[in-house]
Order: sequence, then C-alpha cells, then structure tokens
Amino acid sequence: MTRRHTVPLVLAALAAVSVACVDATNPVAVPYGFVTFVAQQAGSGYTASPIGTFFSASGLGVPTAISPWDSCRLQTYSRATVGLGDVYPNIGAGSAIQLKVSGRTDSIFPASVGGEVQYRLRAASMPYLPGDTVSVVIPGHADGFPAITFKAKSAEALAVTDFGTPSGTSRLDLRWNAGQDFNSTVAFSFRYGALSADTLNTQVYCQFRDDGADSIPSRYMGAWTQARIKTWVATRVRTYVAPVARNGYFDFISTFDVPTPPSP
Repeated sequence: MTRRHTVPLVLAALAAVSVACVDATNPVAVPYGFVTFVAQQAGSGYTASPIGTFFSASGLGVPTAISPWDSCRLQTYSRATVGLGDVYPNIGAGSAIQLKVSGRTDSIFPASVGGEVQYRLRAASMPYLPGDTVSVVIPGHADGFPAITFKAKSAEALAVTDFGTPSGTSRLDLRWNAGQDFNSTVAFSFRYGALSADTLNTQVYCQFRDDGADSIPSRYMGAWTQARIKTWVATRVRTYVAPVARNGYFDFISTFDVPTPPSP
C-alpha cells in the first residue's frame, strides 16, 4: 500500500539524503528506531516537528550523514512514498518519548497515521534554536523497542548563497554556510518536469560534504534549466546512531531545509 504525505522525512533520508549505512545484512529481525527532527524557519524564529517510528526488521540498515564522497545523479522524483510500516511491523517504544531542547521540554506520543504508528507532538511543532543539543528519553517497551537515553546536536540553520539563474551550459557553483564539523552532509535536489510535464517527476540529486562549496556538472543542469516547471531544495542532515539491546539500532536524524518546503 502506498501512502501519500503521511511518512516522516526519515524515509526520504533512507532513500536519498543518507549515504552510509551500518549493519544492512543482518538476516534476523531486530529492533530499529528512528526519531527525525525536521526543522525549518518560521518567521524570525525556528520550529521543528519531531517524529518517532519503530520497527522490527531484518537487513534494514541504518543511514548516517557522514558523506565519504561528493556525487550527483539523475533520478525520478515523486512526493508519493511508501512507509517502512508498509513493509515491516511497528513496535512500541513506550507511552511517550521526552525531548528537551533550547530550554524547553516536550513529548511525542504514539498515534496512527495512515495505518502506521508514529510518535508525534500534540501540537504542530515546537520552537528551538538550530544547532542546540537535543536530549531524548525513550522509555522502551518490554515487547518492543529497548529503552535508550541520548543527546545529539541538531542541524544548524542552512543558508545558501544566491546562485542566480543557471545557464545549463556550464557547471553550477554552489556556496553555503559550512557546518561546524563533518558529522553532517548537505544535499541539493533540483526537481523538474521532464519531457515538458506539468508536474515534478525528475530530480538532479547531489550530496556534498558540508564544507560550504561544491558544484554540479553542466550535463545535469540543461534539462532543469529548460523545464516549464522546476524547483530546488537544499537540506542539511545530521545523524546520531547508537546500538540498542537485542542487536538493534537507533538513529536520530536532524534536518534543516532551504527553502522551506510547501505543506503537504
């Protein structure tokens, strides 16, 4: 079953933003947990929407944001996605998960979203300061995901230097504010309607070390430049990966998007 607009950004990270994986070959079902911290600018401040998902799975792999190379590729693009809950059974992680960041304490609670159990805020989002440390307490469940307490740094706010209108005949040089360390990566998605389509169906997806500068080869940009409909999004990603009991893994994925993506 395919669900549109109901899955958290962790699923996009699994497919695209993340570039390195650990333990993707275990044939035995073990607990996997993900908490995404999806952030954006909101007026003069910043907000985040944390989402937790937990599964029993085999060979799933855990994505990390430590990019070992810079690369671009052309691929299809669709806003419709298939959730991990369509493939693997959900497991519980406790009655509530506590988060502390920027002097504020909030909790996310389990709720059914399109047939999948996701831990979400009861409000739409929570305020925070980009780059602040997020403390998370997952109480765990005896028959589900093991308990874990951790702290991880959230993604800093991303600012991309205006690159004007690409010509499509030369490389596109990109500049942005570099990350504070190399436990982050920056991805650019140039989306467009290929073959004169009026909907976004193709993307040039590039993933770079978060060092503040890179370029996209000219061969990728011609079709995007000439398309009738096109857009682009840049994303900074930070991750924290930790083992848990019963040979499982937990992954905290913090993202910051520019420009702010439209609401589903």
